[in-house]
Amino acid sequence: MNSARWSTWPTRHPYLADAVLAGFVTYVALLGIAPSDVLNSGDPGPVAYTAAVLGAAPLVLRRRYPVLVLVVVAVSLAVFYGSGCKTSLGLLGPLAAIYTVAVRHPLQRSVPISAGVILLISSGVVHGVADFRWAAASFAGILFGVTQAVIAVTLGYAIRVRGEQAERLRHERDLEAERAVTEERMRIAHELHDVVAHHLSVVSVQASLARYVLDSDLETAREALNTISATTTGSLDELGRLLRVLRPSLDEKPHAGTRFLPQPGLDELPVLLERVRSSGVPVELSVEGEPRALSPGAELCAYRVVQEALTNVLKHAPSATAEVVVRHDADAVTVLVRNEGAPAPKAGRPSGHGLIGMCERAKMYGGTVEAGRRPEGGFQVALRIPRGD
Repeated sequence: MNSARWSTWPTRHPYLADAVLAGFVTYVALLGIAPSDVLNSGDPGPVAYTAAVLGAAPLVLRRRYPVLVLVVVAVSLAVFYGSGCKTSLGLLGPLAAIYTVAVRHPLQRSVPISAGVILLISSGVVHGVADFRWAAASFAGILFGVTQAVIAVTLGYAIRVRGEQAERLRHERDLEAERAVTEERMRIAHELHDVVAHHLSVVSVQASLARYVLDSDLETAREALNTISATTTGSLDELGRLLRVLRPSLDEKPHAGTRFLPQPGLDELPVLLERVRSSGVPVELSVEGEPRALSPGAELCAYRVVQEALTNVLKHAPSATAEVVVRHDADAVTVLVRNEGAPAPKAGRPSGHGLIGMCERAKMYGGTVEAGRRPEGGFQVALRIPRGD
């Protein structure tokens, strides 16, 4: 743990790390100045010491002003070598500054700047050794410095590319997380719509019935009130489950009395149809083929589509009869919800949030929803969900 903290320390304290770097490079540059390193006089003088300090100390601002720091350091080093000093320890400052420019700026900008810096420092070196003599060692020293500068630019560019890739991956990950959150919110919105719309439709019909027969048929009114009670209880259970999804807590353990109900599927259709029948709409269920379970999400999708379709029957055709057909094929499950003897909605295709929600749910599992008028009268909603491998 301690090694990890020390390895991330420069990232957590960048300006303090730059101050340490500037102090170290300044110390090394001053340490490298000695009378034997001065070509002509043998005395470094104040100019050489000042240039050595200015060739390293500005690194403390290298992240904020990378190009300006590089220019100051390069000019100082050119003066340093122009005064006759020959130590290579002064190159640490320009190399660090060149690396920073390559990290902070694109290659088409950092390369020309670095080339200008190399030319400037080389001119200082040539000026410093011009009164001495031209020799192979002089060219070797210049070539050595140019090679180090090229390495600094290459390393800085590699770090820049790596940072851009990491940023791009982070951005893509954020987009993916945002997309997942949006899809989850859409799913929960559909859940809330289905729960509220269906149960409130049943409650509305039963409440109207109870009010109508309250003075004439107490037994029927009592049954209607019992249905309202059962429906609201089921609605509260489903809403509670959805709210627990919306407000999860990893730190809190579920209370002993908390009810976690399973997601409904095709097996729950008889219970759903019984509630619809109790609301006054006769509805029959028929199953064709050998039942085979789908994934839990696909089962929930089929259940919600049937629920939404029957809710529309309760809203728009309360006097109609309805039929639910579940057809199990080898490659898909088809669910048909149709009503007879009642006018269909005005549009011949899905309209409103409910039917749009059916289509969106089906798309999540590679399925389709078709809704429209039947040639023999009435309205039909057809859901087809392919089976997975």
